[in-house]
Amino acid sequence: MKKIVGILAAAAMIATTVFAADVSAQVRIAGDIFSYDGTAIDKKEGKAAGSFSALRAATQSQPYWTPYITLSTSTDEAGAEVKFITGGDGTTDVSIDRSNVWFKPLDMLTIKAGFQGYSMNTETIDWTSTNGAENWGYALNFAQDAITANVYAITGNNGWFFKDVVANKGDSTSPNGAYINDLYANFAYSADFGTISAMFEYKGKNWAADSCNPDTIKFGAGYKNTIDALTFFADVVGTSYSAWSDDEVAAIQAGAKIEPKGDDDIEKAFDQAAKEAKFVNYTDKDGKQRSAFGLAVDAFVQYAQDALTVKGYVKLNIADFGNLNNKGDADLMYANNTALTLKARVDYKLDNGINLFAYFGCNNLLQKETKNGDTDPYASSVFAATIKAGANGSVGICAWETCLQLTTGNNVAYKKGVDKDTWGKYDKVNVSMPVTLTVAF
Repeated sequence: MKKIVGILAAAAMIATTVFAADVSAQVRIAGDIFSYDGTAIDKKEGKAAGSFSALRAATQSQPYWTPYITLSTSTDEAGAEVKFITGGDGTTDVSIDRSNVWFKPLDMLTIKAGFQGYSMNTETIDWTSTNGAENWGYALNFAQDAITANVYAITGNNGWFFKDVVANKGDSTSPNGAYINDLYANFAYSADFGTISAMFEYKGKNWAADSCNPDTIKFGAGYKNTIDALTFFADVVGTSYSAWSDDEVAAIQAGAKIEPKGDDDIEKAFDQAAKEAKFVNYTDKDGKQRSAFGLAVDAFVQYAQDALTVKGYVKLNIADFGNLNNKGDADLMYANNTALTLKARVDYKLDNGINLFAYFGCNNLLQKETKNGDTDPYASSVFAATIKAGANGSVGICAWETCLQLTTGNNVAYKKGVDKDTWGKYDKVNVSMPVTLTVAF
């Protein structure tokens, strides 16, 4: 690991000398002081028994938001950035990722190509948004006085605006049509009374290995403001899903009958999805595909005064208004059609620089139990949440964070040969004390 970091550091020094690039780098080590996994299975007894470990080996995970090395260079008219990261799962394979190039043909207009993200408003507890996304593509950004406007053409890692939905099949019985991957536009106006935002997004239909995505349109509006120690925002975002036609459904299902070509794993996944007809949009009681409309409403508030910071976030998401009275539990979306997310965090900074914090997060307080009999190895938990109480700070150039963490609603993993009364159990608790050390230079 030290050798890899040394090589990257040397490359950064060369880049700084030759290209006059700005360089930032950091090493991030994560591990557990102790950990108790309530979902572990005693293979000998064939039942859930829990598992305890202490001083578990750390991982050198460097997700893209904490890259090993970032190289960037810019002038008033143009710039570029490239990030070196490893996998967030703790692998040590270093790769170049999230690179982009931008230039300004006019002072108020920026054209950008490469990896980029977008959102209307984002809460700062877990950094989530009701309307955000990130991927490879192109952007036009306009900023003049109090007005900003952005248009994004998100193409993914391997395509332009149009490509074949099932290019890897290449058969006339499969739905073979071009689609727009993702077009997104937003507008914002800032004034003394706050910032008003609006957004629109269109995704064309797509047939992928794991799902069938219909034409999707999102549209929404938001408001954000800061008054003294209080910062808050609220958003409303609607989502409209088209329906797949009977001919398209038949064509997709017919794709499963085609002989596999190329990579067997990809083809098998494609065929299995076709057989199971995993359509993203909804069906009526007769199993017919239909259109749907959903709505998400969220609000965030932050109070920061002296050493105290309090944050709260709530989101109500209705996946499909047509299923509000559906009592069936064969489909997770039906049983949990209405989701209520709640997150809260309190920070208090001591005079010695140490920050104490408490955190609560639950993605769906309205979660309903869903079990599909022996076909579903993971029953959804009625209550799944993460609770943390800890501290963070720094010693010299080393930043640290640790906490006592409880995660509820975990499932016992299904393993072949284990008593079926064991798998599918839920609401098991995991307890751990994670620790993260970061040095930036």
